Amino acid sequence: AGIAAAAGTLAYIRQAYIFSLSYGLSMLGIGGAVLLASPGPLLLQVHAGLVAAYGGRLFAFLLWRQRFQPGYDGEARLRALDKTPRLKRTPIILSTALFYALMSSPLVYHFQSSPLSGVGAVVSTVGCVVAAVGLIYEAVADQQKSLFKMALRADSKEDAQCTSGVYAQSRHANYFGELVFWSGATLAGVPAVLAASVPLWVRAIRAVCSGLGLAGIYFIMLSATKRLEARQEEKYKSSAGFDDYMKNSNALFPKLW
Repeated sequence: AGIAAAAGTLAYIRQAYIFSLSYGLSMLGIGGAVLLASPGPLLLQVHAGLVAAYGGRLFAFLLWRQRFQPGYDGEARLRALDKTPRLKRTPIILSTALFYALMSSPLVYHFQSSPLSGVGAVVSTVGCVVAAVGLIYEAVADQQKSLFKMALRADSKEDAQCTSGVYAQSRHANYFGELVFWSGATLAGVPAVLAASVPLWVRAIRAVCSGLGLAGIYFIMLSATKRLEARQEEKYKSSAGFDDYMKNSNALFPKLW
């Protein structure tokens, strides 16, 4: 939570940074801290490396899109969201830091209970594989949509909905990748959450913290998807092929048949 709060101070510059740049920087810092705290076994290093890579990738992408992407005035959009005086942003910084700590708590529990062995190691390995898939999927989705929008602006074309690549089956593919990543990162820490080497009450606290973190990101992503669905329908419903696209894709989970 302390690492996330330090990263959250970017919100004193722009209020919306708490959910963008500070988010990525928090995960980079937390994953990096676990990597630096102890050499640890390979499985723990992979788990921590994935969380750090997720945060670093997200931070770099958002910074590039906001500052350097041609034709995208990210600063103007974020400036319009500065509705709270700087010092009054402290409560949201602290509360969001706690939420980011809950999201990443399975990694911290893995660090505390490492090394894992037997079935626990297998489950954690599967979780890391799922997280890696989510990380790659979200990175591809983010970059693909950005390149699509850049091409439209470069050709002076009207804004249009990205319906190709990973977006052909999922209308919010980047959000789907986000959920896959955090599902995998949480699963990677489940053996540590339920470790028999710690008292039952500790396991209960670990389970509650991990569950709150995962439930929180699911709630945020599902709510954001619902809002964007309504916004996109209003914006693109008159476009050619919109109805077919809606039939042949899902909002989140890719429609593969």
